[in-house]
Amino acid sequence: MKYPFVLTLIACFSLLTVSQTPGGASAQSRCKLKPEQAPEIRGIRLGMSAEQLLSLFPEGSNQQNITAAIRNAKSVESYGVSRFELRPDNTTANPRFEGVNYIHVELLDTRITSFHIEYKGFEWENVSQFVRRLSEGLRLPIDFWDNGDSASYMTCDGFRIDAH
Repeated sequence: MKYPFVLTLIACFSLLTVSQTPGGASAQSRCKLKPEQAPEIRGIRLGMSAEQLLSLFPEGSNQQNITAAIRNAKSVESYGVSRFELRPDNTTANPRFEGVNYIHVELLDTRITSFHIEYKGFEWENVSQFVRRLSEGLRLPIDFWDNGDSASYMTCDGFRIDAH
């Protein structure tokens, strides 16, 4: 059976202080990658600016969504937080959307703090297969994934990757 898989990267600023507490076994077994070592996926990286996305996603509707999110993040009422989706456009071919249903992006002060990619159904039979291929393709350490039946996650020093 084929399943659509979802990949989420989240900047975990609060985890920085947790990982610095002494004595916990989880702190010793945690992935040691820093936020600047978080993988780039489809051209998107944690911490990059929303303005940088404008050149990666030239489709009219995506340009409008990004521009509106930048404007919204700068408004006082939003406290710097904004969210938007990037979607394939029938009029403009963008290889970043190959095999992707959509990309959900969250900003804080116009910087990407989280993004979520929903892939179309692929050949993987389960989440463990997906995680193995993901780790190979993104050069992530396979040893730090916490695997469940329907989801896996890896917590590093300052970011987290969820696959389900």
